[in-house]
Amino acid sequence: MVSLLYEQEIPLICRRISDGKLKKVSFRALYDNNEVFWKQDKGWAFYVSEEHVQAMIDMLKELDGKKEKHYIAEHEAEAKNVGDLLNFGEAYESIASMDSEKRVSLIKQDREKLDTLLIEAPKENEKILEALADTARDAALANRSTILEAIHMGDEAARAYTQGIVDSTRAMVKSSTALIDNTIMQDELITSLVQRSNGTVVQHMTRVFLNGVAFLTYYNRRMLTSSLPNKIRINFDKQYKSYYQRLLPHLHPEDITLERVFHTGMQAISEAQLHTFATGFLIHDIGKAKDIEYHEGEAAYDRDTVVDHVRQGYLAVMHKTNYPREAGLITGYHHEYYGSPDGYGFYRALLANARKNNPKLKQDYCMSFTMEPMIKFNALAYFPAKVMEIVDVFDALTDPNRKYRKPLSSDEALDFMQRQFIDEELKLDPILFDLFRTFTKGKQPAS
Repeated sequence: MVSLLYEQEIPLICRRISDGKLKKVSFRALYDNNEVFWKQDKGWAFYVSEEHVQAMIDMLKELDGKKEKHYIAEHEAEAKNVGDLLNFGEAYESIASMDSEKRVSLIKQDREKLDTLLIEAPKENEKILEALADTARDAALANRSTILEAIHMGDEAARAYTQGIVDSTRAMVKSSTALIDNTIMQDELITSLVQRSNGTVVQHMTRVFLNGVAFLTYYNRRMLTSSLPNKIRINFDKQYKSYYQRLLPHLHPEDITLERVFHTGMQAISEAQLHTFATGFLIHDIGKAKDIEYHEGEAAYDRDTVVDHVRQGYLAVMHKTNYPREAGLITGYHHEYYGSPDGYGFYRALLANARKNNPKLKQDYCMSFTMEPMIKFNALAYFPAKVMEIVDVFDALTDPNRKYRKPLSSDEALDFMQRQFIDEELKLDPILFDLFRTFTKGKQPAS
């Protein structure tokens, strides 16, 4: 592989670890100066773009003979590992090399650190945020590595193999949720987390987990300590009804009320639901494991690749682990976008098939807090998945190291989401989005 990089003068993506600054330099130039530069220069991390990884794989595949074919398989895996590092960060190699028991032990140790912070209740929110971020990263990578190993096992054997990771992760999520609930997740702390971004998928998963749980605890606090549903109900006709008429056109306008938006009414979620939803947030992008650089790198946008990450994640969580089914639904439904053609996921396919069998089938509610109305096709969407969509889109727009889009400020991202995802085409939920806006801005709603 070194000779190929040298002969073809492949450019490397060089990232300065101290500040995340990126630059491109020819491998040959670096190699001529120092033949083991990637081992000795600890201040920089070196990657190969997806485009050049694929080009090298294609070159290797042109070789003939048994020896060459073995060489191809060996180095194709090596090339994909380079992509894994680019997508999942420098900690991935260490965690992937552990056996399952050591990964479980790592998550348990991380949980103990969080529990210590809960007991000590330190005032340094930055210290708490760093501990939460590191713990979430470790859990995401441990889950990814373990599920990859289990993916080719039979379902029963896979569930047995992943049980330790599932149990330790769920316990860690409970500790993380309690710590987040006890910490003022100020906007500047979330901003600090975003500013540390190196563009990897695992950091995106970490931020979405932390921000998503923080938003859910904010939602619950508002539900339990204020008359939020009544305030929304007062302004519903003027502020929201027209949006939901677009989603429920078969209903008479007078029947479109807040109770039609939320099946069984707008309500707080239980502690058990909070923990289950938070688990789904943590593993929501576990299906990106199969792709080298997903769709956010230098290669062209590939919708099939994008859609596949939901499919792979959903199937892995539902069949290869004993995570709650609710967590699997979040993984599979978090890009549904209320049935918009721009969205994708498992629910729309199930719904389309149900409508073939029953052409008169209609959904009388926009979202449900539980699975049963989804299974019976009484609702258009799953509440935690709608929360996930908002946090996921917001993070994608504000991440400073996404390669395919210029990052937006929080205010710019919120305005963009309002225009593109609600006003022009209804993809996100308007009520939940307004709550997220006030959560992000750190102030109470005007209503």
